[in-house]
Order: sequence, then structure tokens, then C-alpha cells
Amino acid sequence: MKRSIFLALLASWLLSSAVLSAATHLGPFQRLVVLEEGRKKPLDTFARNLLKQFSGRASLAGMSASAWLARVFFTPEKTFDDKIFLVNQPDVLAAMGVEGEGRGRFSFSRLRPGLGRLHELAFQYANLQDSGKGRFENETLRLFYNVSAYYNLLEAFRSIQAGSAAHPDRQSASGLPAIVPLGGGPGEPWLSPAQVLAHGASLPATVQREISLLAQASRAYATGRKNDFGQALTAFNRSVQVRLGPQAVRSSKISMEIYYNHIDPFFKAELAYGLALLILLLSMALPRFRLDRLSALCLLGGSLAHTFGLIARMLIMNRPPVTNLYETFVFVAWTGVVMGLLMAWWQKTELGILAGGIAGIVFLAIAGRYSLDGDTLGMLAAVLDSNLWLTTHVVTISLGYAGCVVAGIFGHVVIIQKLLDPRSAAAAGTTRLLYAALAFGLAFTSIGTVMGGIWADQSWGRFWGWDPKENGALLIIIWCAILFHARLAGWIGQIGLAAGSIGAIIAVVMAWFGVNLLGVGLHAYGFTTGAARGLLAFVGGELLFLAVAVPLCKKNAAESGGNKAQQKS
Repeated sequence: MKRSIFLALLASWLLSSAVLSAATHLGPFQRLVVLEEGRKKPLDTFARNLLKQFSGRASLAGMSASAWLARVFFTPEKTFDDKIFLVNQPDVLAAMGVEGEGRGRFSFSRLRPGLGRLHELAFQYANLQDSGKGRFENETLRLFYNVSAYYNLLEAFRSIQAGSAAHPDRQSASGLPAIVPLGGGPGEPWLSPAQVLAHGASLPATVQREISLLAQASRAYATGRKNDFGQALTAFNRSVQVRLGPQAVRSSKISMEIYYNHIDPFFKAELAYGLALLILLLSMALPRFRLDRLSALCLLGGSLAHTFGLIARMLIMNRPPVTNLYETFVFVAWTGVVMGLLMAWWQKTELGILAGGIAGIVFLAIAGRYSLDGDTLGMLAAVLDSNLWLTTHVVTISLGYAGCVVAGIFGHVVIIQKLLDPRSAAAAGTTRLLYAALAFGLAFTSIGTVMGGIWADQSWGRFWGWDPKENGALLIIIWCAILFHARLAGWIGQIGLAAGSIGAIIAVVMAWFGVNLLGVGLHAYGFTTGAARGLLAFVGGELLFLAVAVPLCKKNAAESGGNKAQQKS
């Protein structure tokens, strides 16, 4: 009974922000369909991506991204003091001549005096090679692009409100929301309101009526007539839907994506995993209170939100759960949590909760960092447009990554257990879990690599080409195989297998996205300075841990063996 009540409370918390604004004036605004980078998405998603790009957050001072974007479009002057521009390098502010200390968020009004200098610096750094750009140069360019995009948004509906034609240039047009399809056919261009208005009397009568509805909505919002604003946009959405047909823009998918945005399932799952780990630590410190079950329920609740997020993305895009780098982190996190739950259930051990919670919170945090780079539901490149191979290759490889990562987490636990008590019997049980996770990782990595070779043969005409990504996958297989053979031959014991499993994590990370940072090969996503620095820090930290902990474990084991011999004598 208590479990049911707790799960009900946890579910209500996970869904607490899923209350949509459909009944408010912002509902029709969120449902405006935007064509961006080949994908039709709700304006709610467009707004969230923009606000994340500018500020690193999906909301602004309790205001949703859609509410913020409506203010930018229809009452732009009221947004000049909103602190939306995240600046990570104080030196950039100093170079602009703007006062400010430390990392923080600044308003357009605060940055305006230094925009001329920012433009000069950005023009100077734009032509530099990636190798010649440091943190200062990259941060300067990022701030310049964000301010430029914001300035374009300020002008998006100004011509509609004034009733005059606008002729945006190509650069500024790329930052404007394309919400008006010029024709009814699938190949017809989608334009921003200002671009459509520039066509003048040559527009079809239906499109002219839709532009007038947008003008009505713009003026209604500016004068505080919320009901008229919602009614005008509802009529606009209905007109576009009728003109394009139900197959071009599926209303159910638009609703699903808005619902997914408002729930924010991965953030909720991340919080639940963090709560599970916190309760687990309390359970270890206070064993008499039996908080381990509560920790397991938190992990289960987070996994339910996590699972909903994966399913929602699959329904929205009609794709398998892994299609890009962001989704690999989300899927590996989910797999690690499920593995942890299964181990906790079968083996009746808290270590499953520990491994699942760590995998979930770490990789969802990394995914959150990558979500700041743009739309995580973007369209696929032509060579990747295959649900069959995305499922058989990418998903299986990701399962293999998860197995190796979970094994590495157990490897850390084994070494810590050996440090605390060289004769601990618990280390033997943890080693068995490590062994099972590593076998899982080896099996799926091997299957995924073979499937990837078949896909490569169909796409590029060769099964294997010694591409860095292919070499990375092979390295994981070879490393795991070495560990199993060494264990069976008796060359390594519990400590050696644990240290080797941590090495497997390093191999996975290098194959996963480390080789992508080289900027070469058919699997390269481009070089990222920050990611390279973080990767080196992680590898260095793991090697330092092994260099310090493994000798201490061997020393403690030797001392323990000597003391035991003395006791016998």
C-alpha cells in the first residue's frame, strides 16, 4: 500500500508541469507550425531551442519559452531588459567595454553599448581556423550570433504590425520563423510573415487572409486583448491545416511534441535519479531505516519518465530511439538504469540502484549539455535515413556502450571495497555483477560492429575502412576480449578485472565521441574544444584513480595476507 501511494505521488510530480496552455491565449501560439532545417515543428519547440541557445535554460524567470517569444515578437521593447544572454567568459565583456564580472546572464540593454565592438571582434575571428580559436574567440562568436538572432526576431512581426512590406536579406531571413507556406504543395517554400508580406498583391487570396489574421493577432497581443489574440491564431492554424492537408502537418504529432516539451521527461528523470542516489547514501549511513526500497522506487519512477521521453520522440519522428549523438547519451542512460533495476531485483542488492542511478544522472547531464546546440529532433542525413540499420547497428552499439559503462561503475565499487576491506566478501558479489555487465557489453558491441560493417558496405561500398570510429568499436571488442581471456587464464584477479573494466569505460568514451573530435573520417561530427578538454580531464582522472588505488589495493591485500599468516603461526 505504501509503495502504491509513493508511486502515485512520484508520478504526479513527474507530470506536474504537463499542464498545457491550450486553454489559454498562448495555446494557439504554441501550435503555430514552423519549418526549420527541413522539419515541421511547433513554435513551442522553436522557442525552447532559441531560449536554450541564448541563456542555457528552457524558461525565463518562471516564464515559459513560448511566453517569452511572444513578447519578443509582439512587444519587443518590453524584452530589452530580460537577462537572456549567457556569457561564459568575462573577458568578452571587457573587450566590448561592458561592465560585468564573472559568468552570468545579461540583457540586450546591458550589452547594447558594446555591440559595435562585438561586431568588430566577431568579424575578426570569423575567418580563423578552429585550431586558432580559443575560449575567448569562440565565446565572442557565440554571443555575436545570439545577439544577431535576437535582433532579427525583434523585426519578425514589426512589418506585419505596421502593415508595410519588408525585404529581409538572406542572412536575417534565416533567423526568422517560417510559419506561412506559400502554396499548398509539398515542395512549396515556407516563409516568415515579413517575407510573405514582401510579395504584395501577388499572393493567393488564402495566404493574404492568413497574413491579415497574423496582423490581427499581433495588434491584439500588443494591446492586451488576449482572447482576440488566441482566436486570430486559431483561425490561422486552421486555415494552414486545411490548405496543406492532414498528411502534411499532423495535428496529433504537434500536440505530442508540445506535451513532451512541457513534461520535460529527461530533466524529471535526472532529478529522480539524483534523489534515488541521495536516498541510497542515507540508506547506507542509516541501515536500520531500510531506505533502499524507497531509493529503488525513485529510480523506477525516473525510468518511467525516461521511457516516456524515448517513446514520445520515437512517435514524433517515426524513428528508432537513437539517431544522433544527443540520443545516444539519453539511450545509454536509460539502458544503464534498466540494467541497474534488473540487477537490484534479481540479485537483491543495492549496487544495481547505485550503478543505474550513476549511469542515468551522468549521461542525462551530458545530454543536457548537447541539447543547447540546437534541435535534438533534427532531420537525418541521407546516408543515415534507414530505420532498419539505425535499429540493428546504432541501437545495438549503444546497448554495448551501456554494458561496458555499467561494468566500469562496478569496477570502481570493487576497488573501493578492496581499499576499505581487502578480505571483504562483498567484492566477490560485485565482481560477478561486473562480469555479467561486461559480457553484455561485449556481446552487443560485437553484434553492432558487424551490423555496422554490413551497413557501411551498402552505403559506401566497403565493409571495413579503418575509419577512426570503426577502430574505436574494434578497440572495445579487443579490450573486453582480453579481460575475459586474462580472467579465465588466471592472469588477473578481482582487482585486475575491476581496473580493466574502468579501462573499458575509457575505450567506450574514446570510441563513442572521442574519435569524432578528430574532425576526420566518415563518422566525424566536427571538433569541439570544450568536449575535447572534458574528455582529456575524464581520462586523466580515471588514470589517476587507477594509479593511486590499484597499488594501495595490492598493498592492503599483501598486508592482510601477512597478518593472516602470522595469526595462523
